[in-house]
Amino acid sequence: MSIKVDLGELGPAMAKHDFAYLLSPGRERPHVVAVVPRLVDGALVVDSPGRSATALAAEHPAVTLVFPPRRAGGYSLIVDGEASVPGVDGGDPAGEARQTLSVRPGHAVLHRPAPGTSAPSPAGGEEEPEPPDLPT
Repeated sequence: MSIKVDLGELGPAMAKHDFAYLLSPGRERPHVVAVVPRLVDGALVVDSPGRSATALAAEHPAVTLVFPPRRAGGYSLIVDGEASVPGVDGGDPAGEARQTLSVRPGHAVLHRPAPGTSAPSPAGGEEEPEPPDLPT
């Protein structure tokens, strides 16, 4: 069950989650790291993302942030976007700890598994869930 999130409502949606997993296409398998992004001028900014996430953003900028629900049965927030590393200049290893990764969101949804007892709608799809309340 997915509910589209308007990118203008990303801040209130993020406020219902404690952290996210940043998923990047890796060299041999996907690279996953737990992060706490913040919304700055429409971009999700990750402080100190680590060497692998930074290098992969330059090679494969398409990433996904998955914000798991705080409790079972809740909605995960899934944000697809393009990653960039502002100010990359070829590598000051001492400056790596201050590095940030910026993700420009392109699409976001709230998602949870469909309940096992939900009946298909007359059109053949699942009944549309009521969206969760977002803080105002």
